[in-house]
Amino acid sequence: MKTSKLGYLTSLDLLRGLAAVAVCYFHFTHGNPDFLSKTNILYISGRFGFLGVDVFFVLSGFVIPYAMFRGNYQIKNFGRFLTKRLVRIEPPYLVSIALVLLLNWISTLSPYYRGAAFSVNFEALALHLGYLNAFFNFPWVNDVYWTLAIEFQYYILIALVFPLLIHSEKKYSFGTLMIFGFSSFMLSSHNYIFNYAFLFIAGILLFQFYIGYLNKKQFGSFFLITLLLIYSKFDNRYLVAALLPYFFITYFEFHDKVSRFLGNISYSLYLVHIPIGGRIINLCETFVQNEWIRSLFVFIALIISLFSAWLFFKFIEQPFMELSKRITYKKPGA
Repeated sequence: MKTSKLGYLTSLDLLRGLAAVAVCYFHFTHGNPDFLSKTNILYISGRFGFLGVDVFFVLSGFVIPYAMFRGNYQIKNFGRFLTKRLVRIEPPYLVSIALVLLLNWISTLSPYYRGAAFSVNFEALALHLGYLNAFFNFPWVNDVYWTLAIEFQYYILIALVFPLLIHSEKKYSFGTLMIFGFSSFMLSSHNYIFNYAFLFIAGILLFQFYIGYLNKKQFGSFFLITLLLIYSKFDNRYLVAALLPYFFITYFEFHDKVSRFLGNISYSLYLVHIPIGGRIINLCETFVQNEWIRSLFVFIALIISLFSAWLFFKFIEQPFMELSKRITYKKPGA
């Protein structure tokens, strides 16, 4: 296996950013069913934006074990790994929850507001702390949070099985992935990571190939089987989500400022685009009937969401991202 020259993959910055923008585009064009006509070019082109979520699942399949491999993760580091991930993702997530609640309350103060009175289900809110809402049939305050629950399940799973994925005897790795894949047919609930197992497996196979654990023949065979299973489990659209990371990792390399910017703010953009950009779409739907102006507001909502995400990243996410980097699997002085 490769033990050197395994640096930061700049090509994934652009892919992360594009995936986040695609999800925004989908929500802005399809979140309000009557906002755009079904023949509107934005509505038509935006219908595939949801695949950005599945791209994130494949990317996590690659990026998380890749970072663990570079950091010399061992099973004894389980606690440090979860601490590192929680420090990285939890504070922005919690601040975004507060932002959603604040904006929901402010919205009810408008004389044009026609929804239910502002209220907080504190039981549902408390369950957000452990990404547990879906398991208890409670709604999320922001619809995108369901994917964070899937990601967190993956963190726990990968932390437990990672040593098997790079085991010197490949039968342990193959067996682990086979069990994970088989679970996709046994536990197909939208709320469980197992429903998306093949997407994560596609990323894990990319990781194993990239570090030299799998040769080209092994990778090609297993990746093709995974693609066929993704097609069987979902449909041909999801093949795009699995193949994009492969091409970006294998063939592309980006070092430009736009790619880095979009990659940096992708998580923040994912967290804030509905409470901010989605609210702009809601206001436009209330006051504007012209289809062309509504189409224009899709881009206005996206631009404002990007700016808001940059602010959110700079003042909320980035400090905790830097703090997370200081947590290593090697104790100081060891």
